Amino acid sequence: MPSSAARRTQGNAAALTGELPLVVYVASSLDGTSFALDAESQHRVRAQFPGVRVSTRRIFISHDTREAFNESIGRFEDQIAVLLTGVQTDALVTQFGSISFRDPQSEREVGRLPELRRAAQRT
Repeated sequence: MPSSAARRTQGNAAALTGELPLVVYVASSLDGTSFALDAESQHRVRAQFPGVRVSTRRIFISHDTREAFNESIGRFEDQIAVLLTGVQTDALVTQFGSISFRDPQSEREVGRLPELRRAAQRT
């Protein structure tokens, strides 16, 4: 989970852009990658979509090699967002502006929807 300083950085960036994206943390290990919706983002989704009840907190995708995962990045983030929130990606992007995929340690953005979706459609 991000520190309070990292959360302030998120808030400051949102103040500049006028939008606070949903945040999905992406952590890789030797055999796969975990995706987890930030707790604050989860609360925001529940507030905006009160009829949606999803209990999935984290998703793990196994991969044989890091290269195989790198080739697939940008192709399944829509589905990850839906599984974590229970809401279609287009509705999330309409409501929150974007979905930011970030490294949980550095807070560095490793991908973003809708940009990832457009890049995946070009390939």
